[in-house]
Amino acid sequence: MIPTEIVSMMERRRIVAEVRTATAIQALGVVDALAAAGVNAIEVSLTIPGVNEILSHMATRRDVFVGAGAVLDARQAMLAISSGARFIASPILAPDLVPVCNDANVACVLGALTPTEIIAAQHAGAQMVKVFPAEALGGPMYIRALLRQLTHVSLQVSGGFTAQNMGEYLALPVKTLALGTLLVPRPLVERGNWQAITNRARAFVEFVANPHANAARFLAMMGIAPQPQAPAPMPIDPRIAAIAGMPTVNVPPEIAAAMAAMVSGSGQADPGAVSGSFHPWDSRPVEMGDDEDWLR
Repeated sequence: MIPTEIVSMMERRRIVAEVRTATAIQALGVVDALAAAGVNAIEVSLTIPGVNEILSHMATRRDVFVGAGAVLDARQAMLAISSGARFIASPILAPDLVPVCNDANVACVLGALTPTEIIAAQHAGAQMVKVFPAEALGGPMYIRALLRQLTHVSLQVSGGFTAQNMGEYLALPVKTLALGTLLVPRPLVERGNWQAITNRARAFVEFVANPHANAARFLAMMGIAPQPQAPAPMPIDPRIAAIAGMPTVNVPPEIAAAMAAMVSGSGQADPGAVSGSFHPWDSRPVEMGDDEDWLR
């Protein structure tokens, strides 16, 4: 399978599972559970003990294609590819991974964060650019701003997003979402509850396939209550709105009291006046002294 075909398979489902477990046995269980749910692109982190044995074991599977994640240099990439990795994914901009992947005919996903890094990753030859950590820099708002300018880049979003804002990401032209503990919570892995992982992953697959139709069911499974709709605002007299929108200037309390007394005409501070807030439209012209003639 050539790199473009691998990337096309990722884009078709739009989900890439990022698997990071404490043991190889846990990783194998997670991969089986995800495959049963229809997740077919799985990134196995190099931080897992025995990761190369995992890659070798998964290399012959037809229902999933497994790649290596958290790859930082060419040596790690070559070792992962020799163990059967179908794609290489890095959280950083590491251009030296590209020729290694090209020589082995596997897909390369390079990490980036800024617009400059994203374009550099594309120019280096990456088939997809992983924006990581996306949520830390503004989440959907940041990705939306990027895509207004970088309309031609194949982006994968990774790093800390939540079930609540998944719909916002899916509404953007991002190619894939890389999901870690949101898709596979650690407590389920530690308990070996593979069926629960399958059920959860299936909800993600269905939601991504049709966000509008499956949003309620997905959020219910995530334990998220639907947000109540705010009542329609009452119509506001435009004259009141204009006054309410005028700026105010903070002044010291003693000056505010003197101004209040001036406005009331009593010479005494109005006890009902609000101190500390001066409304320009309440002021009266102040006569200029002889030394201020130059202002006239």
